[in-house]
Amino acid sequence: MTDSKTEQQFAVATESQRTLKDLKVRRPGQPVYVLGHLDNRRGQEAVFEYFNVRLAVVRFPDGKLLGYDPADLLLPCEIHDDGEAYFEIRQCRQCEQMFPLTSEEFRSEHERTECPECAP
Repeated sequence: MTDSKTEQQFAVATESQRTLKDLKVRRPGQPVYVLGHLDNRRGQEAVFEYFNVRLAVVRFPDGKLLGYDPADLLLPCEIHDDGEAYFEIRQCRQCEQMFPLTSEEFRSEHERTECPECAP
């Protein structure tokens, strides 16, 4: 990873911060991967806009705004120099929960196959 302004401004997945809920500082424009409740939006990328009560409102590329539980919004693996977010999302082989890989996990010789909750 580089030290670009974009990477300093927005968060990427780390061992302790993998979802929007985990972040202490949530900046508008933060790229996220949506798991959420609507099948037609599940698996899409969006950007965090603001909080409305307990929901995180995200904007999709088509301009649609929807609210989600921040735990259902996964962080990117990396943000490239041009500001494009790169997501590496995996399904846990034990509990089948979706989780994002960190940059280190993605580049590791042995890729993580279990979510952090199931890992020994």
